[in-house]
Amino acid sequence: MSEERKQALYQLIRELYREKQAGEIVESFEKVFADDSEDVEAVLDHWLDFYRLQKYRRSKVRRRPTYRERVTACSACGYPASHRHHLWDIAMHGENRVTIQLCANCHELHHLMYNALVRDSEYSRKLVLHVLFSGKISADTAEKILGWCLATVRYEANNGWIEQGRDLPAWVENQLHWTDFIKQQSAERG
Repeated sequence: MSEERKQALYQLIRELYREKQAGEIVESFEKVFADDSEDVEAVLDHWLDFYRLQKYRRSKVRRRPTYRERVTACSACGYPASHRHHLWDIAMHGENRVTIQLCANCHELHHLMYNALVRDSEYSRKLVLHVLFSGKISADTAEKILGWCLATVRYEANNGWIEQGRDLPAWVENQLHWTDFIKQQSAERG
């Protein structure tokens, strides 16, 4: 058994747990590793992967929003209470400062648009179309949300994380019927 890998496992445990609990976990592993059976390497591999995943998950934990963030108006519609929306996804980038403030409705609409454009979610697409054509959302608000969504899509496509072309006008039109929405909005105004 590799002493280096065993020490790497112990280091991960010490980083993840308080001193007393880490000591107890390390002690239990010492008992297992004292047995020189063939399974020890497999056990070591399994637990190294497990604790690396725990460390990764812990690094992706979101910080709590501040009071100031909660009472900041929505950047899209102006509603007086908002959520911090990460334009760079937490799962991929961890906690980051690339955020905008969105109310719950605009936040949900942003995610639905993203899923309709990038993940080909028919469910999300139907919900977006329902919201857009309900007459309850202004063209300005929808355009801001779509703009932020497309900026995120472009960034991810340019880095090779998603398929290219999900931000093209033809694709947006196909998925969201955007020109029909704009026409409806103009008719309602005029």
